[in-house]
Amino acid sequence: MIKINLDNLQETIKRQTIEPDEDFLYDVIIIGGGPAGMTACVYAARKKLNVLLITKNLGGQVLWTSGIENYMGYQYITGQELAQKFSEQVYSFPIAIQMPDEVIQVERKNKYFIVYTKYGSTFQARALIIASGKEPKQLGIPNEKELTGRGVSYCATCDAPLYHNKTTAVIGGGNSAVLAALELSKIARLVYLIVRSSIKADPVLTDRLNQTPRIKVYLGYVPKSIKGKEHVESLIITKTDGSGEQELLTDGIFIEAGLVPNTKFLNGLVKTNEKEEIIVNCNCETSEPGVFACGDVTNVIDKQIIIACGEGAKAALTLYRYLMSTKI
Repeated sequence: MIKINLDNLQETIKRQTIEPDEDFLYDVIIIGGGPAGMTACVYAARKKLNVLLITKNLGGQVLWTSGIENYMGYQYITGQELAQKFSEQVYSFPIAIQMPDEVIQVERKNKYFIVYTKYGSTFQARALIIASGKEPKQLGIPNEKELTGRGVSYCATCDAPLYHNKTTAVIGGGNSAVLAALELSKIARLVYLIVRSSIKADPVLTDRLNQTPRIKVYLGYVPKSIKGKEHVESLIITKTDGSGEQELLTDGIFIEAGLVPNTKFLNGLVKTNEKEEIIVNCNCETSEPGVFACGDVTNVIDKQIIIACGEGAKAALTLYRYLMSTKI
């Protein structure tokens, strides 16, 4: 669904990482390689802990971001550039990395945690840090699934270059949707922005949106269905009050309708809230002793890169104190 060129990162992995060992008892397994997970890796490794990182990629949602203007130290940096800098720091420590892979089940057996992965590996550790982040929310409308990768996308940063001088549509009204529309407006001939109720983006982004003539906003509309055989041909939208619908001819549809936490693999191991986010206290501790969580997968209100990094550091430091005080 999301296509990102990670060849350079893969080459770095081959040269510098430790081979994961299924027979080894790790001090900590960190699940997720976004800003929170990578920061936790660095802090845990600096404490001389034996660390295994399991992740699909290094960067997480940062890789989907075209430009970042609010990460301290950089007035502007692209998402892939920032992810590369994070990964270089991770690679400077003796950390085992299982990638690309993902965790499908976690369980506690006696004193230790057992982690099972999608590609058949099993690892064990004294403690866990969950930094699995979130993934794009699907709309569940007709033809969305069938046309994913054929005009339906969840990543403007990845796929925007495919729509030079074409017509596109973005669904959503938050920061990610407005950013996607602004990015597409530099490439596409016309961008439709479909917003259910009101635009909830930061004021600086809203100002840019209002100054961009290539973006046409449909306020008070929701997507009903997608038309197309081999590729997206149009998007059917309807007013939220049900008073009418329109068909928008478009070559591509970018869905920015929010994110859902990656917590299904936990199977009730820790407590979550109504959004399925992991509930943590101010020290990144969960309801289960030995399990810590950080980043967007938790109930921490603000979802920002710099906050995820801070939470990753806190989780690793709290974990270290836990291991030093626990006889396991």
